[in-house]
Amino acid sequence: MIKHTDVLIIGGGVSGLASAWWLAQKGIRSTILEQSDRTGGLIDTTQQDGYVTDHAASMVLNFNTQVTQFISRSGLQDYRVNRNKISRRYVLKNNQLKQVPENIRGILYSDLFSLKTRLKLMSEPFRSHSMTDHETVAEFIRRRLGQEILDLAIDPYVSAVLACDPEKACARSTLPRLTSLERNFGSFTAGIIAKKLLPGKKGLPQEAFSFSGGMKTLTQTLSQNPLTDIHNGQKVLAVEPTKSGWRVTSKADNQEYQYLTKQLIFSTPANIAAALLQPVKSKLAELLNKIEYAPIAQIHMGFDKSGLNKSLDGNGFLIPSRENMDLRGSLWMSNLVKHRAPENKLLTSNFVGGGCQMDALKKSDAVLIDQTLSSLQKLTGIRQSPEMVRINRHQQGLPLYHGKYSDLTKAIQHRAHQSNGLHFVANYLHGISIRDRIIQAKSVSDQVYSTLRQHSHQSTTTVSINVQRVTP
Repeated sequence: MIKHTDVLIIGGGVSGLASAWWLAQKGIRSTILEQSDRTGGLIDTTQQDGYVTDHAASMVLNFNTQVTQFISRSGLQDYRVNRNKISRRYVLKNNQLKQVPENIRGILYSDLFSLKTRLKLMSEPFRSHSMTDHETVAEFIRRRLGQEILDLAIDPYVSAVLACDPEKACARSTLPRLTSLERNFGSFTAGIIAKKLLPGKKGLPQEAFSFSGGMKTLTQTLSQNPLTDIHNGQKVLAVEPTKSGWRVTSKADNQEYQYLTKQLIFSTPANIAAALLQPVKSKLAELLNKIEYAPIAQIHMGFDKSGLNKSLDGNGFLIPSRENMDLRGSLWMSNLVKHRAPENKLLTSNFVGGGCQMDALKKSDAVLIDQTLSSLQKLTGIRQSPEMVRINRHQQGLPLYHGKYSDLTKAIQHRAHQSNGLHFVANYLHGISIRDRIIQAKSVSDQVYSTLRQHSHQSTTTVSINVQRVTP
């Protein structure tokens, strides 16, 4: 069975769904082939015993107008739930949780950092600009801010939230905003001041939010797009270039299908795209196979607040690598977002794995639960057993931005641009957050739309010329 479509998207995760949504805004119908029986990819939500737990991302952190437009026009604004105004967050220092300062002023007066580190922060604008293309996060932060800032501020974020090893992670790819400030203004401080004072387009104030019913609401809403044809249970077997685009062969219920498309978008993990492209684009496939992923597990635990010995009144905590603990961090989701736990209950979402703990998921569920509970008891004073436990395992949790990652992604995109009608929209390019996924989906959909319009114009011109030639 042969089907025709202008745009075919392989993969129905948030990146693929967002790409289809942006295309629909321009009146372009697209087709999504998704191997599983549901869309959303890693994004999913489970309700268990009154607790609402997200399988991957739990919130959207936004400061971009395109994302605001996306949320408003897609109908997601009606489901939006803003993060609670609780700003206390903690980091582990010498086996004790210390509150993280909220701003620069707080850092300068906080006992979290030594006087030497605070003085070094004040002298940051006067430090020389000597970044190399392949500088790691650790090298970059040590040079500009010192070891203590790396240990207590940057390492917990990079290793827990981004799942990368700071000693291996490419600074340009992992911390693009900070490296951009140094590159353009010579220092972080000068860049921040200049952005505030110089005329021009300003970003939005930073905001964080989720959705009623959890993050699953995001992908469910996008799946209802009337200009998107979604086919679940479709295993893609092969892709091959044609004169006018691509031929994609898939299989569902023991029946094969062929799709002829002008524009092909891969919204899958890099290794899946590589396997399909290997027979026809071996050099590109070789590059895609160099993308590594970190395993990540979330251990959700629900507690009755009446049994807690110590009030857990903040957002949660992160653990620096130097503390050498099994746990990477803990978010206290019922404090962050309303209706994530029953009344008088506490929901904690705890994380293990990442680039610094590549073997973490080899442990059994029982071991992960025991070590997580032990860490929570040690650090927060919890003495009771959880009344709800749920584990989400992701063997390919997040891409590792290690080594010469910036060069690698540039090479991938260069090869893609040389291939007629081939695009990639996935979290190994341009950031892992939901915000990043929406922004990259917009960029790719704009490229696809522009190409389709150009081809349409060329076809119209050709037809016009041919008609004039045969007119008596």
